[in-house]
Amino acid sequence: MRHSRLSKASETINVISLSFRATVFSVVCMCLIIPYRAAAQCTPEPITVVKGTVFLETPDQPASVPGAKIIIQSDFMILSASTDHEGKFRFSNIEPGTYTVEATYFGLHAEQRITVEAGTELKVALQLKLPDRETSAKW
Repeated sequence: MRHSRLSKASETINVISLSFRATVFSVVCMCLIIPYRAAAQCTPEPITVVKGTVFLETPDQPASVPGAKIIIQSDFMILSASTDHEGKFRFSNIEPGTYTVEATYFGLHAEQRITVEAGTELKVALQLKLPDRETSAKW
């Protein structure tokens, strides 16, 4: 009788152990599968980019301007950057809307109004010039 009880207890422990292993295996599988399926359903937001070049117009060829200050602004935001060694600049993840892009460099100025649409790449070319007398009066 004692042997029978030990045998039943051993069987019960084996069943519990097997159930526990199956439960742990199921939980591990769900933890691996659910994030994979969730990531597959996520669609990235479109990246909106405004990039361009600042240059000086010379009689023989345009010359890029490294180190020019760039400001892009709307009614609710202002971002700034400097041009790289090739006179280029880039702003990423810009919200759709209308903006003014300005470039300044040692008293020279360029300005352009742009409209940004979601998921697009907009190229801007800004030619630096001496400001008009009316424009320089507001500075």
